[in-house]
Amino acid sequence: MPEPSPTPGRNPAPVDAPTAPVSWTLQGRLRRRLLGWIGGLWLLGTMAAMGGIWYETTEVLDSSLEETAQMLLSAPATVYAPKGEAPVGHPPHEEHVAYQVFDGEGTMRLRSHQAPRDAMDPDTSDGLRHSGPWHVFTLNAPDHSRRVLVAETRAHRMEVLWASAAWLLVALVLVLVLAALAIRWVLRSGFATLDPSRHELSRRPPHDLHPLDTHGLPHELQPWLETVNGLMARVRGTIDAERAFAAHTAHELRTPLAAARAQAQRLASASSDQSQRAHANALVRQLDRLTHLATRLLQLARIESGVALQREPFDLTELAAMVVDEFSDALRHGRLALQVHGDGAPVHGDIDALGIALRNLIDNALKHGGEQASVVVLVEPLRLSVIDSGPGVPAESLPQLGSKFERGNSAVEGTGLGLAMVRTITQQSDAELELESPLQGGGGFLASIRFNPSRG
Repeated sequence: MPEPSPTPGRNPAPVDAPTAPVSWTLQGRLRRRLLGWIGGLWLLGTMAAMGGIWYETTEVLDSSLEETAQMLLSAPATVYAPKGEAPVGHPPHEEHVAYQVFDGEGTMRLRSHQAPRDAMDPDTSDGLRHSGPWHVFTLNAPDHSRRVLVAETRAHRMEVLWASAAWLLVALVLVLVLAALAIRWVLRSGFATLDPSRHELSRRPPHDLHPLDTHGLPHELQPWLETVNGLMARVRGTIDAERAFAAHTAHELRTPLAAARAQAQRLASASSDQSQRAHANALVRQLDRLTHLATRLLQLARIESGVALQREPFDLTELAAMVVDEFSDALRHGRLALQVHGDGAPVHGDIDALGIALRNLIDNALKHGGEQASVVVLVEPLRLSVIDSGPGVPAESLPQLGSKFERGNSAVEGTGLGLAMVRTITQQSDAELELESPLQGGGGFLASIRFNPSRG
């Protein structure tokens, strides 16, 4: 049967968006479950204890009633009220046990102040019975000259039971509070054994995938850490394979490209036809571009293999002067200048890798800034900047720059790998690459490498 089409003019029912998973903590879950088990087991123990308390309390109180009855039965007659007079109870006081003494004729001769004036139990036989609100023990003299009734209210017995239960429940609350604090401390100290591994991972450079140190960690965490180390080893193997493939491919391409370029140049010089010579020269330019791309790929593979992970102190001014001297044509025509502001603070890193980064920044500035743009290499404490006066790039394009094969100006030939290599080197050197454009005046482009002072 076909499904009915939606009614025109009515919007379909909205589809509920998937809700984000609720986050939870292992410490909190363990703490709640442990407290739940402790509380539940304590309640079960309390119920079992209440059964034992009720049995033992009943036995002790029944024995007390019987002993009291025996003592009253053997009391001298002088404690009784004169025959024919109403028995007078003792002065009021807190009393949990009431008693009555009758003579052989059934006349009450003695009673406690809370005992009623009527017999608490009409049954005259010996024994322990419930009679109304009373729990009564009756004892007769062998010659039936006396009958003693000793009793307590059943409410008092229940009060004893519930008071015992209340104390156990109060103890449960106190134990749960103390257990919560103790469990929290134990769990925190237990999970704190993961902190060294976490700190080790947070301090590592992004490209460091060496195994974590498992020495001194508890046995229960070893499988987890071994799994993490195994995962890091697989990731490192995959990355190494990709880097090796890129480096091998770039290296193998350089030789045939050089041979093809030589053949294209020979064809251009040997050809007498102007059109063929132009095509041959175009082919030479394309082969130069491919050679430049292969060289950049080889540099990128070398950089991503971790060349910038080395650490040695060097001076930024010396590095900048050394790299700037390589651009002799730009220096001679006044397009490139070096400026030093402040004292040169030494930084720690790989001078060769950072030289590659600075060389790429200067090359990009000279190439993309245009023939009329000037480029300034500015050295400041813990900061190395390259500023050009060219047209710059739109501010919304800055986030994409630094990604592989992303170019800010498509009209200028390039590989789109220069800033990608610079960003990789700065990350490995614990530095930051900052890009800014346009500058004051509406044009220009600034790229700076800022080193961390805590590690500089």
